[in-house]
Amino acid sequence: MEINVDESMHFQVLNRRIRETSEREITVNGIIGQRYVAAGLSGKKITLNGTPGNALGAYLNGCEVVVNGNAQDATGDTMNGGKIIIYGNAGDATGYAMRGGKIYVEGNTGYRCGIHMKAYEDLKPVIVIGVTAE
Repeated sequence: MEINVDESMHFQVLNRRIRETSEREITVNGIIGQRYVAAGLSGKKITLNGTPGNALGAYLNGCEVVVNGNAQDATGDTMNGGKIIIYGNAGDATGYAMRGGKIYVEGNTGYRCGIHMKAYEDLKPVIVIGVTAE
């Protein structure tokens, strides 16, 4: 399934469309700042072409998210499981308080990357930064 957005599409509308579709693979084109994409989701693969807003994948529970572009702040906030792959840079607080899952950033990430990150029961969170963390 493909969803085409522009800056006028409210993040709640986008997130509702992603959640309500029965499709397991979703491509979002033209994303520009919409927040909370994939928050709490599991069982889907979402490809984002553009720049998602804050809290991408917050509370992620097993979904796979691929970003072809940069990501803003708080990517993977309190994430439980799944994978976020960013082919670009990520903002501040990437992986904040994540308890499980994996985040891969091809470029740089901002301040406080991985802050409060901790293992939880049998979950072991992983963050890999390709260039540098400020």
